[in-house]
Amino acid sequence: MLDYVTRLLFEDLPLLLVAEVIALGVVLAIHRRRFTAKSRRLVWITIGVCAALIAIQKLTVTKREALKQMVSALAQAVDDGDVSAIGQRLDDEFQDRQWDKKTFLDQVRLRLQRWQIDQASVGGFEIEIDGEQGTVSFRATCDWRSRDRVGYKIWSSWKLRCVRRADGWKVLRIVKGKVGPGGTLDFRDGWRY
Repeated sequence: MLDYVTRLLFEDLPLLLVAEVIALGVVLAIHRRRFTAKSRRLVWITIGVCAALIAIQKLTVTKREALKQMVSALAQAVDDGDVSAIGQRLDDEFQDRQWDKKTFLDQVRLRLQRWQIDQASVGGFEIEIDGEQGTVSFRATCDWRSRDRVGYKIWSSWKLRCVRRADGWKVLRIVKGKVGPGGTLDFRDGWRY
């Protein structure tokens, strides 16, 4: 229940707008029925509260929203080929199988020299927060071109384990990375190409 209220008040503007329209409709119906100064004040108070809730939602960034922003920034860094920006979003304790952060970034740098990634986008987020750690699952798409300019539209699904540090969310490890329709290829298999 608390998760729903957080989503309603702080994360999902369309859901908040629907709730506000319903609340305003009820208050207007009461006002039309009674048509008193008190009911008119109630209408203005309701409009004020609705405006305040929209402003609060725009100004508040929840843990879930910050995690989405980090993943979107990571996708943009991959799109830009900016390995240092990718590294900023990996935790110092990052591990991916036998690779630590430095080795992983060296591999990413090599691959981004061979491949060009464009139009990277992420969506379909499923986020679980447990204190200062979280797991985010999402889908990503991009245009992937090799040096000989052969291009492919690539679909992938990811699951990342993240940790919240003083300077924001960081990727602790890649739990799952599946590439291709139906997730037929583990992303690590792509290192061979």
